Amino acid sequence: MNLRWVHALLILLSAALAVLFGVWCLVRYGRENGVGPLLAAVAAFAVSFGLIAYDSWFLRKTRSLR
Repeated sequence: MNLRWVHALLILLSAALAVLFGVWCLVRYGRENGVGPLLAAVAAFAVSFGLIAYDSWFLRKTRSLR
């Protein structure tokens, strides 16, 4: 496994972690009052979307590298 794929895997795992954090924040929002957990969930989902977009860009950009 070369460095390119390790980088892509770590970015993908980070995106999955951000999604899990967003789900956890939504569960907390359902149990508590306040808008903080909802804002954190929206931010976590936005970060995960950004990480997935970055990962696809990175893989396209480095396709020709060996």
